[in-house]
Amino acid sequence: MKAAVIGASGYIGTAVAERLTGAGYEVVAVSRRGTVADYPTVPGDLTRPETLRSALAAVRPDVVVHAGNPSGDLDVDLASTAALLDHGVPLIYISGIWWLGAVGETPFTEDPPGGDTPRAQIERAVLAAADRVRTVVIRPGVVYGRGGGIPAEMVGWARKYGVGRYVGDPGTRWPTVQVDDLADLVLLAIERARSGAVLHGVSDEAVEVSAIAAAADLAAGGTGRAEAWPVASAAEALGEQYARWLALDQAISSTRTRAELGWRPSRPAIVEDLTGGSYVRR
Repeated sequence: MKAAVIGASGYIGTAVAERLTGAGYEVVAVSRRGTVADYPTVPGDLTRPETLRSALAAVRPDVVVHAGNPSGDLDVDLASTAALLDHGVPLIYISGIWWLGAVGETPFTEDPPGGDTPRAQIERAVLAAADRVRTVVIRPGVVYGRGGGIPAEMVGWARKYGVGRYVGDPGTRWPTVQVDDLADLVLLAIERARSGAVLHGVSDEAVEVSAIAAAADLAAGGTGRAEAWPVASAAEALGEQYARWLALDQAISSTRTRAELGWRPSRPAIVEDLTGGSYVRR
């Protein structure tokens, strides 16, 4: 089996490419930034849909994994999605959870996309093709592990400000997933998921962000203190949209995903990884 991976040099894409390779897949990276280390690479740019058509025609993959970031231009993103779907092989689209907004106290389940946000429209386009090509949408929680992702930023904030910081209110919660557990889910989605499935890559439904920030402070060499960072102040340093995303209180369920695919996340939880795992300087 040959897998074309878009975003193979990114945080999530790197783990996915490694997992697929370990499972015996021939991975080919589709990249706009030149050769991706360890993998045959073909040029392809999500902002130029015609290059994706050329890339897939050259690779002739058995499955496409889209782990790239949206361009920010919805028309372009929809055109790129159409180019991938038109190739006619299974498409695994790695989406996100922030676009779901504040979902409330009850964990949000693997429901079809609603509303008209850009991510919702891209998901809807992917799922609408499920009757002619096998398509799967995966929504990861806040991804951690391998010393990267947002938790690495939080360790950096703790070093810079002398205390762990989190954006928003003390009761804010994040759904989380370790990056290699997420890669396992991608493999299961390729091999077992039904067409049109919406899957949640979430190992812990709702972790208090204040606890994550305190753990980040420990990883930075502090004493485990954490303080709230008001959204307005965080927006000045991080940008308004990103700050508002970080302040979202979300609880996301993966019960249906686990039942359908037998996914069993097994890596250390985010606080454990921060305090004694990949984020601690050796």
